Amino acid sequence: MTSSPPPRHRIAFLLSQLGSDASAGFERALGELGITPGDAGVLRLVGRNPGVSQRAVSEQVGVGPSRIVAVLDRLEGKGLLERRRSPRDRRSHEVSLTEQGREVLGRLGPIARDHERAYIEPLEPEEVHQLQSLLEKVAAGRQLSAEVHRGT
Repeated sequence: MTSSPPPRHRIAFLLSQLGSDASAGFERALGELGITPGDAGVLRLVGRNPGVSQRAVSEQVGVGPSRIVAVLDRLEGKGLLERRRSPRDRRSHEVSLTEQGREVLGRLGPIARDHERAYIEPLEPEEVHQLQSLLEKVAAGRQLSAEVHRGT
């Protein structure tokens, strides 16, 4: 029985290398907005879920409550979001974007699309679809969120 040749490249290494490059490039691209990729993830999460609880943000982002408080404090200090006591549970805070936060989120979309376009440029449309499907399958198998980077 003939065994297949070993793979030319290590998949995890290539994913790590591309992830590192993509993260660094996205961080540079966000510089004009004055936010970090982690901030962008929180803004997207809150933008999609107006009035989300501070606790839910913490759980979905995958960071502890004290760490998410610091992130929310920073974003609130920049005027991008606001926290209000929940009318249903006075112990809980609801998080929403401000008008300025919605503006930054609107500017974030084109930056993210341009960033992604740079990575898929060498691929044919059917290859983009195939790559996305395979990466989604791997991410699901690793129980990763398609929405936010956990722990950022």
